[in-house]
Amino acid sequence: MSSPAFFLYTRSNNIAASRRFYSELLRLDQIWDEEGDIAYLVGDTVQFSIGYDPDATGDHEWAFQPGWVFGLGIDPNPRRARASWSIPLSPQSFLSTVARVQEAGIAALRPEPFWVGYWSYVVKDPMGQTVELADPFTAGP
Repeated sequence: MSSPAFFLYTRSNNIAASRRFYSELLRLDQIWDEEGDIAYLVGDTVQFSIGYDPDATGDHEWAFQPGWVFGLGIDPNPRRARASWSIPLSPQSFLSTVARVQEAGIAALRPEPFWVGYWSYVVKDPMGQTVELADPFTAGP
């Protein structure tokens, strides 16, 4: 395992649901699982940690990302800052991950992947945070 250069931290009031989402559905590389704390290595440089917080509240609106303004119905000037992140996946992993989250009934911004200069499929994690699954390798339409 290489050493992460960027650390991302978030909170969840349901670690089991977060673990299922990030481990089973997205199949991120889990690097630890302790009581109240789980973490994943994303690529070679990002460590993504989720800590248990019984008072954490979910988000009900979609976060804004710059490439989504064109025809997606996302407010380019959101009323409050929301965190969101993109996870780049290989073409095969992208397709299989999209199929798993669709089958699991996870909330999605659009029913199918869409082109924003790369293939994108945007979902919400168990805390309502916006997570973009991205395939930056496959050619567009």
